[in-house]
Amino acid sequence: MDARMIDHPFLIGVATSGYQSEGGYNERGRPYNNWGACEEAGRVAKTGQAVDFWNRYRGDFGLARGMGLNAFRLSIEWARVQPTRTSAAGHAPEFDLEAIDAYAERICACREEGLEPVVTLHHFTHPAWLGVDAWLDDGTPAAFERYVGVVLRRLNDRLADRHGQAPVRWYVTLNEPNMLVLNTYLSRYFPGGGEAGIPVGLRAYNRLLSAHVLAYNTIHDLYEERGWDTPKVSMNTFCSDVYWSEKMLLDLLCVQERGVPESGLIDYFLERAGNLSRYFLKAALGRRRDPAAIAGAGLHSLVNRFVPRAATAANMRFFLDTARRAKRDRTLDFLGLDYYDPFASHVFRLPDFSDLEFRSASIRAHLLDVLTSKWWDWHFLPEGLSAFCRHYAAEFPGLGILIAENGMAQRSSQDGAQSVPRKDGLTRSAYLEAHLGEVRRMRQDGVPLLGYLHWSLTDNYEWGSFTPRFGLYRVDYPGGLRRLETDHLGDNPSETYRRLVREFGFYV
Repeated sequence: MDARMIDHPFLIGVATSGYQSEGGYNERGRPYNNWGACEEAGRVAKTGQAVDFWNRYRGDFGLARGMGLNAFRLSIEWARVQPTRTSAAGHAPEFDLEAIDAYAERICACREEGLEPVVTLHHFTHPAWLGVDAWLDDGTPAAFERYVGVVLRRLNDRLADRHGQAPVRWYVTLNEPNMLVLNTYLSRYFPGGGEAGIPVGLRAYNRLLSAHVLAYNTIHDLYEERGWDTPKVSMNTFCSDVYWSEKMLLDLLCVQERGVPESGLIDYFLERAGNLSRYFLKAALGRRRDPAAIAGAGLHSLVNRFVPRAATAANMRFFLDTARRAKRDRTLDFLGLDYYDPFASHVFRLPDFSDLEFRSASIRAHLLDVLTSKWWDWHFLPEGLSAFCRHYAAEFPGLGILIAENGMAQRSSQDGAQSVPRKDGLTRSAYLEAHLGEVRRMRQDGVPLLGYLHWSLTDNYEWGSFTPRFGLYRVDYPGGLRRLETDHLGDNPSETYRRLVREFGFYV
């Protein structure tokens, strides 16, 4: 796809998610999701109000528009529209039509501020009634398909009937399925049951990717049935230089379209893995020789040795059968890429006990907590954003690329009493300057970029903690959740974003 053939304005905006920002989950009488038991047990911080986006959405949309943005990524929370109000798993409850209508109101308000909504349908969480290990259950993809069909039919009808608006155009079915599996069944950072390991992770991948295929076809069927303009549907992945941790999923989604026979699946994976390895070997990004980096490189080598043995057609059977039965061979209308720190050599750090917030579940977990890099340890490599986008553009010709997330974390406690500068001294404004500079150069070079969404508009609940701060606006949690333009370092990243959008001409 030539960048000149993109049929819509470049999307420049922010990304958010429901559970992390809306508030109102996992309390008595409120929607209950798969994180609820962890919140109740004190293993993670309670979400509480989060940043109260559910009630403050108009003001937040106004902040985004005030920066000159034209896009806003938000999610529909499955647990809110098909809610469980108890921690127990059980039969699927009825849909809450008022909740679906409330999401339609928020999308309408988003558009009234001149912002194109990019709607995520699953951002790591699911209703508690599905059970904690929902993605190991054969029935979950069908449940997800029904959720998508019921919600989008009602949502888009309400947009038309009540608000006089067109249906949603941009969808992300699943947010970072690679990180969901990694954190649930390998690192065990996310809630999960007793099963873990590579074979278990592959089982989850089968059902997650099947859910994407079912949702993709459900959305396109609905839009064809109603005569609506063709939607743009994809999922987004967390960029990784470990082929088996990310790009394998995108290649697997394309096997029907590319005509890959099951007998040639592992050779197909190995060829594509070799392409990625050679590309980044030549790019020479993220290389270090300290002990932590050597350990990370060793982990990368172990993954390359053991995962290919498991990535067989037999172990992909559930997904391959779903893809074969699907109405369409195509499964992606664009690529959604999240770029943070994608290099395996950066996974580990030297031991650090200073940033541990909660008691570890075991000695093994404690060692991992001490030795694995945290959000604020992620390395600053803006040139890596360009490297991934350029390589994926070549590997997936005809698909435009939406940078669905990109951002950096600072470390500051929820009450603001403990704020620790990043070790590299980086400010969010400097981060924005560097990464948006890469975006501008890629557009000038004809890379088919569809848009850039910064994570995130405000600080939010980062999967168990409020300490990682990703917001263009700092949230004053003790002070009534005020949105502050200036952070604890005196930086004003929202003003920087506003200036860069204007100077770089991203609407063109």
